[in-house]
Amino acid sequence: MDFSLTEEQVMLKDSVAKFLADNYAPEQREALVKQDAGYSEAHWNSFSELGWLTIPFSEELGGFGGNIADVTAVMEEFGKVLVVEPYWSSIILTGQLLARSSNQELKSRLMPEVISGQSQLSFAWLEDQAGFSLSHVATTATKHGEGYNLTGAKRLVLNAAADQFIIAARVSGDINSESGLCLFIVDAKNPAINIERVRLMDGQYACNITFTDLFVAQHDMLTTEGDAYPLIAEVVDEALVALCAEAVGAMTYLYKATTEYANTRKQFGVAIGSFQALQHRMVDMFMATEQCRSLLIRAQCAILDGSDERSQDIAVLKAMVGKYGRKVAEEAVQLHGGMGVTNEMPIGHYLKRLMMIDMYFGGSDIHRRRFCDMRYK
Repeated sequence: MDFSLTEEQVMLKDSVAKFLADNYAPEQREALVKQDAGYSEAHWNSFSELGWLTIPFSEELGGFGGNIADVTAVMEEFGKVLVVEPYWSSIILTGQLLARSSNQELKSRLMPEVISGQSQLSFAWLEDQAGFSLSHVATTATKHGEGYNLTGAKRLVLNAAADQFIIAARVSGDINSESGLCLFIVDAKNPAINIERVRLMDGQYACNITFTDLFVAQHDMLTTEGDAYPLIAEVVDEALVALCAEAVGAMTYLYKATTEYANTRKQFGVAIGSFQALQHRMVDMFMATEQCRSLLIRAQCAILDGSDERSQDIAVLKAMVGKYGRKVAEEAVQLHGGMGVTNEMPIGHYLKRLMMIDMYFGGSDIHRRRFCDMRYK
């Protein structure tokens, strides 16, 4: 079976790499995360002009019509330089919730703004005690006139500068029931929403939001009443594959940067890369990175083939990326010595980003348990 990239994907990957090489030196990234939005609006506009925002969306919606392999090609390059623009949260995750919704009028009205980069989205799902349970939603949606009143709180909503939130709320069922869930899109500037910005470990901004009797019109609901869970599960699964591609890109950078450093840093008159014990550790870094890359390809194939075991493959991928991403990053820090954790060196920033990726939508232990539950049920 041929797992190599197509000619178009190679061209896409090369164009992304070239843009990032010109615009994403480590010191440039540090300046970006200190901006109010936490990223560069100029870069975001460039992403739009280069057509990257259109990649995961169908041609019917005005997109490029790309597949998961196209998306991961971009995300892997993003991971190599720690891109801070909200491509994953706005386009891959939340944008796909909107693009795959059953509300055609809503898509026609909002998708052009998303694809052009004029409007950014964020998925407000996580609540206290949720873990990875996508169905754990205590936020309520109560029928009111021609719409619903939403009451609840969401934690760590990515991209605090988003223009619109897609909020998961419950119209019926208990707190963990898969039935009774709805998705509503709301303006982030709605006065009924209280927003508390928080800075994450990797320097990016998220926010905690609370709202009481937040009115949302019926036409701003993404699916039919109570039927949102299958959409959420499908989109989150595929978004996790894209997120893991970013992690593989970061791991690739760490391995290459560490071997380069070890071959130039001298101790006792020789390069430390000549020490057999350190060579073994760098080989372990390489093997961990390539194992995650293989699992990434397997998950991509499962999605493209419509495999019944795709969720299992994605759970394994997320579990292993969480485990080995940390391992590779921690080894890189150790082999760089004390300066590996300084702000002046990029290595520590990659460790922080990989730790955040591990925690998104459940850590490695949760996904290992998730795989076992699906495999041996």
